[in-house]
Amino acid sequence: MTKDGNKKWKRFEKLVAEIQESFAPNAEVTHNDKILGIITKKVRQVDVSLKGNIAQYKILIAIECKDSKIRADLPEIEGFAEKLKDIEANKGVIVSASGFTDSAKTKAKAAGIEIYRLVDTDKHDWQTYVSIPALCDIRSLGKFNFTFRYIGKLPSIITTLNARTLLLYADNGSVIDSVINLLAKKWNEGFLPKEPGIYKGIKLADNSTYLKLETSFYRIDVFVNIEVRRNLYFGQLPIEKIKGFRDEQTGGVITHGFETGTLKMIDVEEKWQKIESEKDLAVLPVLTLGFINHYPMLEIKFPQSQENK
Repeated sequence: MTKDGNKKWKRFEKLVAEIQESFAPNAEVTHNDKILGIITKKVRQVDVSLKGNIAQYKILIAIECKDSKIRADLPEIEGFAEKLKDIEANKGVIVSASGFTDSAKTKAKAAGIEIYRLVDTDKHDWQTYVSIPALCDIRSLGKFNFTFRYIGKLPSIITTLNARTLLLYADNGSVIDSVINLLAKKWNEGFLPKEPGIYKGIKLADNSTYLKLETSFYRIDVFVNIEVRRNLYFGQLPIEKIKGFRDEQTGGVITHGFETGTLKMIDVEEKWQKIESEKDLAVLPVLTLGFINHYPMLEIKFPQSQENK
């Protein structure tokens, strides 16, 4: 019991009522309702009731709340089933803080009673820690190499071209970028394929490009051959905020939405299970998250003549 005298089981009932009210804003939701029994002619207590109208029909849904450290069993289901008949409820629901025994689940299914477990990540006596199975699909560049096509004549002797330091120039003599940066930029901005495979002969720059040897410029086209890789990781994605009910018969969760925790790629690659294919999984992921690796741009060291202009 809290300092204000609010008993724990009563707070559980109120929490269930609040969540249910958020699901049915147009219904009349009542905590600790009193309904006259049709058979017994006695007033029956209902932890949470939902009342509403559909066309000319009046609908009554009764919810029983069980805040116990042990799982709800057969007597709880049977007693609630009798109450539902007495008050002529259209639907009955039991929400248990600790779940249900197998016998209770079987009886509830036969009686048409929904059985739920509270799911709420807010800080209280029934706080739930939730995660969902997820698959991370990470696309990245694998092997790559460049090919060069010279247009016109070149000096008979040229130095070996290094893609990391080789600069391409525009027709006005200004530096465009290094070849390796042009590849990274084309990938980062989504201009290269992302499906796994080998891709050849992709032109690196759309406009005319030039190679500078000593003081002369030579027209050159640069092409890249790339390998696109796909790495799959399976793990549990933490849920930071969710409020609703878990269906104890189907395992599904009833909620308006949820908010995941922060996911770091380094944690995925180090802590999640790396797999070859989704077919290897015994449990299907609820979410598939797609990530594209981003490559940093290398700092360009401009030629001395360019820096002095």
